[in-house]
This record gives sequence, structure tokens and C-alpha cells, in this order.
Amino acid sequence: MQQRYRLKWESTLCLVVLLMVVLSACGNAANNNQTNDKISTNDPSEQSKTVVMREYTDATGNKISIPANPQRVVTTQYLDAMLALGVKPAGAASHLLEGDYLKDKIDGVADIGNPTNVEKVLELQPDLIITTEYTTPEVKEQLEKIAPTVVVSFGEGDVFEQLRNVAAVLGKDKEAEQWIASFNKKAEEGRKKLAGKFKKDETVTIYMAYDKNVLRVYGARNVGHVIYRSLELNPPEYIRQKLAKDPRFNYVYDVISMEKLPELSGDRIIMLVYDEASKDGMLKQIEQSALWRNLPAVKNHKVYFIKADPWFTYSPLAVDQSLDEAVKMFSVDPK
Repeated sequence: MQQRYRLKWESTLCLVVLLMVVLSACGNAANNNQTNDKISTNDPSEQSKTVVMREYTDATGNKISIPANPQRVVTTQYLDAMLALGVKPAGAASHLLEGDYLKDKIDGVADIGNPTNVEKVLELQPDLIITTEYTTPEVKEQLEKIAPTVVVSFGEGDVFEQLRNVAAVLGKDKEAEQWIASFNKKAEEGRKKLAGKFKKDETVTIYMAYDKNVLRVYGARNVGHVIYRSLELNPPEYIRQKLAKDPRFNYVYDVISMEKLPELSGDRIIMLVYDEASKDGMLKQIEQSALWRNLPAVKNHKVYFIKADPWFTYSPLAVDQSLDEAVKMFSVDPK
């Protein structure tokens, strides 16, 4: 009798052990299924930390698996846009770090060179890289081996579209729309402050003197964004016709000869002097010419000289600061 009870008890125990083994196996299977969209990490401070990934289609049409919440981003172009969205990258290209207008915002951002120093990028251990269509295929291929690499177009669309595209990669769409709305409100306030400062049909031409012998006339991109779009000032006829055919504001500038100055110069002139070499080179040639001295804007003392920083840079924070400077500049007579 006792032997029969003991056999029954042993059988029950075996069933319990078997059930525990099955349940454990099911639990492990469930955990393995979750790795389809999450990547486990070996962070000693967070034993169960995972990275959620999502699919993103970039400007080249490539579908890329990227972190839903990237923590260490490296960019070859969009430092300014990322800062506007409240994201400080781990690294950025050299030329992006040179502007004075960002000097109090870039502490801790590593210099990855220009052209891109791939070894430096590797040292930063990024979980996401944002670049442009201008990155060479060779460099892009190397970057893709380090981290998911997304192309955001710089040449297509205006500064707002660029900001929205960077935001879409970073999951910051709401922040992008808030920034744009705030900027547009500031532009509206700027137009009100300048009301009465310009005659209805008064035109403004934007030139840039560059190096020893380069003269450009600008449209509604870069420096022209603030002048023609934000403040809604009138371009000369030549530029007006260009803009009428350019709804996405991809037209940047034309290189012209000094002989074009009488034809293209408006009632007021903005002259961007790129650097000291340009001041001693192209600008000096212009100012010494009779063509320049005889322009109505020059005779009427309506010429404004501006620097490359921040005007030359076409990115959100640069445009924002340029707007502040433009309103201040037009509030007083040029010297």
C-alpha cells in the first residue's frame, strides 16, 4: 500500500518537473521572438536594456533600419539643424564647427574632419550617421560599416524642408514644426518693425564678393532666404523671374561679371564679403570700378556690407540669427 502511494507521489513530482521545463522553454522562445525589432545591449548599468529599431527610407530611396531613439549621432552637414531640434551630435564635420554663431552651443561635439575622417567617426561609436548626397560613395560605404547611415538631401528643398527631414530621422517632427512656427512669427514681427522703411516697389539686390575675382548674385536661398522670403523684400527683375520658376527654392546664385552690375542692381544693395581675401580681392576691384560708383544705390548710400558668418550658412539657426541682423540693419541708414 505504501509502495503504491510512493509511486503515485513520484509520478506527480515528475509531472511537475516536466511542466516547469516546458514553461521555461516557452518563456525563452517568447524572449527570442522580441529580438526581431529590438537589439540587446551589454550595458553593465542596465542589464535588460534594448534598442528599438525602425525602418526609414532616406533621400536616395534606401530603406534603412535605424534606432528609434538614437543616442550618439554623427553628421557631416546637419549640426545646426540638430541643435535647433534640441539634439547635440557626438561629432560633426570641421566646417560646421568654425562658425562663431554656434560657438556657445557646440561644447563636446567632436570634429570628424572635412573630408570625413572615417577612423575618427569609428572612435565615436555612433549609433546613427546623417550625411548628404554629396558624400562620396567610397566614404559612405565605409560609414555604413560603422552605423546606419542616412542621406538627407541638402540640395533639394529649402531650409525648412531640410529641418523637417532631419527631424524625421531623429523622431523630432513636433520640435521641427514648433521651431518653424516660431521663426515665421519672428519674421512677421520683423516685417512690422520695418513697415514704412521701404517704398512699395523698392528692390534689393544681393551680391557676394568671393576670393580674387568671383562675383555672385543671389536668389531666395542662403542669404536670400531672409531678404526675399522672411522679410518679403522685392528682388530685381532678373532674380524675380528666376524665383518664379523655382517653387522649391533650389536656385542659389549666378556667377556674373562686373558688366552686369548696372542691369542687376536694385535700389538697395547687400554685399556679402566672404573673407579678408575677398575684401582685398574681388571687393576692391568692384569698388574701384566706375560701373559700381555710378550705381544709384551707391550714389544714394544704400549699400549694406555683411559677413559670411552667419549670412552665408543655409541652416536654421544661421537663418534665425541673420533675420535678427537684417531687421537691425534695415532699421538704420547704411554707413
